Amino acid sequence: MKSQDILLLFKMASLHAQEENLLGEMEAESNSDRVEELLRPYVVSPMTAGESVGKPLVTYSTDGEDTIFHRSELDSPFADGPGWEGWAEPASDPPLTSWSDRYSLRALSASLGLSKSEVSNALARCRESGLLIHDYDTGLAKVHRRELLKITEHALKYFFPVKPGAMVRGIPTGFAAPALSKSIKSAGGLIPVWPDAQGTERGQAIEPLYKTVPEAVKKDRILYHYLALADAIRLGGPRECGVAISILKAGMGLI
Repeated sequence: MKSQDILLLFKMASLHAQEENLLGEMEAESNSDRVEELLRPYVVSPMTAGESVGKPLVTYSTDGEDTIFHRSELDSPFADGPGWEGWAEPASDPPLTSWSDRYSLRALSASLGLSKSEVSNALARCRESGLLIHDYDTGLAKVHRRELLKITEHALKYFFPVKPGAMVRGIPTGFAAPALSKSIKSAGGLIPVWPDAQGTERGQAIEPLYKTVPEAVKKDRILYHYLALADAIRLGGPRECGVAISILKAGMGLI
């Protein structure tokens, strides 16, 4: 298992979450014209049985106040406007003709900054390990999300250890990223960041799981949340890890 394999798995989990969010909107929308609009230009596959759609992520206390995260908050990239995540200019994946195209070698290569051979090899390793399973309804590979969550919770900090480095400009991660910043407050003025020339924050450099992470997250808001939460688990103490695991679990549709 390599670090780019983890990046690929989180990207595919993000695609699955976006698919479920879209289906949730469709189910809640009674106007047929609106449903048609939501479907265009995507062709989506059936939702996995028993998994939640559009439910709150998690509720926890912050200085006596309850904060609730919803799946809809992780719905579409840049919903809060350009730059809200901590970089100067947004990026986007090229338009595709169907939803299934997003799982193609070409699309995954473009969105993650990996070569097609790197994507192909990573897919093969993940299938061999059982982390990717075949969805016979859609013909697409789907992430075994519960196993990915277990690896993130129990293994990432040991297989891919990280320590804060020098002060740099970059993209907030860990407790400083949006998924955790409402609940975990820094005791000091330093925050963890992925080094990036377009980053809008200064903090201690954190080596991302893979070198292309800063570019990949600019194209996918959910992927950004997932990887920042994974960093909180890699970096944090018991409290930070507990909160991050709860949000990640819910954000992956596993509660």
